[in-house]
Amino acid sequence: MGVTPTATGATSGTSAAAAAVVVVNVVEQYEKGTLNLAGTLGHLDHREQALLRALWRKLLEVFKDNKPALAAASKASGDGSATTAKRSERALRQNAKPLDTAKSSGGWFGFGASTAKSEPIEYRQTVSAVAPASSQPPAFAADGGIHTIRDAFWAATLYDHPDVMILRFLRARKWKVDEALEMLVACLRWRVEEEVDWLIWHGELALNHGLLRRGIGAVHKSDRLGQPVLHIPVRMNDPSAQPREQIVDYTIFLMEVARSLLHPPVEKVCLLFDTTDMSISNMDWAFFRTFLNYLEHYYPECLGVVIIYNASWVFNKLWKLICPLLDPVVASKVNFVNSAAELQKFIAPDALPTEFGGASVFKYDYMLPVAGENNQMHDDDARLKAAEERRAECAEFERVTAKWASLADGAPVDGLAALDDERGKAADRLVAISKTFDNSVRARTLYHRTGVIDSQLVVHL
Repeated sequence: MGVTPTATGATSGTSAAAAAVVVVNVVEQYEKGTLNLAGTLGHLDHREQALLRALWRKLLEVFKDNKPALAAASKASGDGSATTAKRSERALRQNAKPLDTAKSSGGWFGFGASTAKSEPIEYRQTVSAVAPASSQPPAFAADGGIHTIRDAFWAATLYDHPDVMILRFLRARKWKVDEALEMLVACLRWRVEEEVDWLIWHGELALNHGLLRRGIGAVHKSDRLGQPVLHIPVRMNDPSAQPREQIVDYTIFLMEVARSLLHPPVEKVCLLFDTTDMSISNMDWAFFRTFLNYLEHYYPECLGVVIIYNASWVFNKLWKLICPLLDPVVASKVNFVNSAAELQKFIAPDALPTEFGGASVFKYDYMLPVAGENNQMHDDDARLKAAEERRAECAEFERVTAKWASLADGAPVDGLAALDDERGKAADRLVAISKTFDNSVRARTLYHRTGVIDSQLVVHL
């Protein structure tokens, strides 16, 4: 269903009262069929524009100081880039063989703990072990590495407009510039420590095959506001079916995939948790805490709404334990629905699978990488050319942004408008070359294979 973007009702504060305002706004968006775009790219008031410029001034000073992306104690890889042991751990995991030993794993608060059993072959098996050899990307190429916060920032923006990323942190910290900068830098350092660029490069090939086959997280269509819907059938989760580090990698990967499906004016996702037939054994307390931490600190302002469908008695009991751990604003976005009619207030029937009372015949079925799908990544000359062009466009965007950010708050409107226009054109060039570069540094995903993301990186939901 189409959506009419509007910039209505920004919220502020972190109190329960402020969270209640968010709840009204979230529901009202679906009632009116209009996105709340207040505080997003192209929808800033004068005060917000001034705060955005202030944050850019401070960030550009960080760039100028060449602040390191990681603490000095972190290791350096053979290519000289800042790194931890994460990359080598993941590389070893891709070739790991199942262990003929017993294992056990705890669920929530010890409930759902599996009995000791031998590992099935899928326990550690990654997609790379079963995919065609010609579908594999080449060895990871850091192309100069991520040494500084500046490097980390431009690696993290991917092909987003840089302001989109900056504004997420400003909104998350209620437009407090220093707090937003601190949060942003912490996120960039986390991305380097977690080697997110390595994970994007290898994609599904580095992930647990059995986990992908079960489909505990799949994007299908969009909600009534145009936000991608991430389906999470909780009954398919088995905490004991793979090592914990592999479910964490899968979660980061899924969040990065969701990012690639977001394009202004749509900047958030809809999470649909289906708790039908779930049991205590499907819940993983430690993982859920990790997921909440990532969502709040490293992917702020990416959550539009959470729908809990057909909540079981198990979930209702656990919700009382979960809710106090949630940020009040995040908690305010949670909606419980128990019927197809209620669910269709958020998602149109033609976008809902038939199991939810909709008309879509969608059924998740994981498709392995196909031969040759990552051939473009093997073209070193094309990648290096795109990388160099992108570095030049990043520098140009910084140059124009420095002039724009330095304008006093009371600067003539004409001067600001001219720089806005120049900066907008620089951003368009940066996004265009970033898309070319992205094709050389990101392994194809299920969503490329099924046509949800086309060769031009246009999204079809």
